[in-house]
Amino acid sequence: MNLLAWDGRTPTPIFSSGAEGRLCALLVGSPDEENWSSVNVDATELLEAHRSNISSKEHRRGQFMCRDVGVSHSTDTAKPYNLVHNEKETQTLDTLCQHKIFKRLSGFANSIFATWAPRLYSYYSTCQKKLLESDPSLKPPFPNSIWSTATFDFGPQTICFPRVGDSNLPFEWCAIWALGDYDPKQSAHLILWDLRLVIEFPPGSLVFIPSGILVRSNVSIRQHEKRYSFTQYTPGSLFRWVDDQGCQEQTEHGVSQTDAQVQEEEAEKAKKRWTTGLELLPTFSELKLSSSS
Repeated sequence: MNLLAWDGRTPTPIFSSGAEGRLCALLVGSPDEENWSSVNVDATELLEAHRSNISSKEHRRGQFMCRDVGVSHSTDTAKPYNLVHNEKETQTLDTLCQHKIFKRLSGFANSIFATWAPRLYSYYSTCQKKLLESDPSLKPPFPNSIWSTATFDFGPQTICFPRVGDSNLPFEWCAIWALGDYDPKQSAHLILWDLRLVIEFPPGSLVFIPSGILVRSNVSIRQHEKRYSFTQYTPGSLFRWVDDQGCQEQTEHGVSQTDAQVQEEEAEKAKKRWTTGLELLPTFSELKLSSSS
């Protein structure tokens, strides 16, 4: 494994190998503002203050409390739906989503996404628009974001197990904010196992990673330290709902499945999804040209 000493401020792109060198992950950093550390403090205090409203439930991510909010979809459901929680948790999540601090974090991530990967951003934006037009009752957590879903990790020691978001698109970017009070030189490093990278991940900084293909986890933190996180993503099944099913329930969409030509076309579409997704990511030469112009 290789250690990457990242300051949490400097944008650091990570490219795939090969002739094209596609941008596969991005260590974004944070806004160049003198008071940015106060944003981390405020977000941390908000999560700490509301943690008692969240009940403890087992999940695959790690031994900490977390909740997803927004729009989701799975193979077990007929169509996309709004995530539902009990009354106290719903009020808590609404409070966090409406707070200016998390709106600020969400908005910054959204603008950086559009700047660094405009084709991928446009794909997200188009899918989100079609999704919401098909069902106006669906409510993403942030109106200034093209991600449909957000996760609040309430810690107080958010250390993720090695995992891959197997329900996400392979070329999808999820936005992860590290929050809390810890020494990034000693604790809470981000591990990207497939890339053999161990990355210093300071509190108050943002990274984009393709969560559908990279196994990631975090180094543990010391006993007196605290770490939280705030993540935004879109389940892969929502893209498939829009692209493959045309925003129609499977029973309605499946009427034409007896048509051999349609079945062949859909199989070909699935085969090309990975290639199409790669083409949405910027290349090293594109970013180099953009930075020099």
